[in-house]
Amino acid sequence: MPKVVDHDERRREIIAVVWRLIASRGISAVSMRMIAEEAGYANGVLGYYFANKDEVIRRAYEHVSLATNDRVARLMGDARGLDALRILCGEIMPRTEEALLEARIATTLWEHAMYDPVMKKVNAESWQMWRTQMVGFLDQAVSDGELASADTALAADTLLTLLMGMQVMAVLTPESLPPARQDEMFERWLEELRTAG
Repeated sequence: MPKVVDHDERRREIIAVVWRLIASRGISAVSMRMIAEEAGYANGVLGYYFANKDEVIRRAYEHVSLATNDRVARLMGDARGLDALRILCGEIMPRTEEALLEARIATTLWEHAMYDPVMKKVNAESWQMWRTQMVGFLDQAVSDGELASADTALAADTLLTLLMGMQVMAVLTPESLPPARQDEMFERWLEELRTAG
């Protein structure tokens, strides 16, 4: 009887291998042969799941946002306003080993997203989704009296820029941006937003 293969699970395993390779060796060092070798598959097996290196890299990039969004969904519950904003931002900030790995993958692939239309679209959709959530949570905070009236769109743009900067800093100089410092920066941004309103 032939072995039953869970193709979705195998794709996830391959993506995990790609993440490890990108994080440890950089994107330019990753090849289909290296991925197959690291995953323990024959090179031809990868072709069944991904057409080429570009496709597997795109999928790895998509998976960064999906992994973050899955964690946020698990933690969110009935949270709203500033509590919900803290949950979302806490999962985007590279405060854990998992989130730092995701930041390594994302920042490595941002260059590709500048030139690859598919990756550019994935990046834009992820950031826009997070921005929309941030604006919604900030609007709730204003409505619930947690914040005075505020330009929530500008506040969300500022916050998203802060979070992307945290990812870059944590990847390049992790010792300069430990989790407590990231939390402090978020709270400072929030305090400035409170006093501005």
